[in-house]
Amino acid sequence: APVLRWTPVRKATFYNVQLYYRGAKVLSAWPQRARQALKRQWSYSGRAYGLGKGVYSWYVWPGFGPRAKGRYGQLLGQGSFRVR
Repeated sequence: APVLRWTPVRKATFYNVQLYYRGAKVLSAWPQRARQALKRQWSYSGRAYGLGKGVYSWYVWPGFGPRAKGRYGQLLGQGSFRVR
């Protein structure tokens, strides 16, 4: 499974990573480091998902302070990958 990586932001205490498949969000994660290892199967918003064939897009924002307060910076990066 892919590992998403990006350049760390100084003073960021966490990041928000969102993964989309065919225009629908299928994952939102909040890692504390500038990377997110994807799994072959996961659960998001009460539904089970798995890495199926196709193109996935992902976006990441830096977060500052406690995650519960949800203070985010501007979009830090984005990317895509294809599962064959």
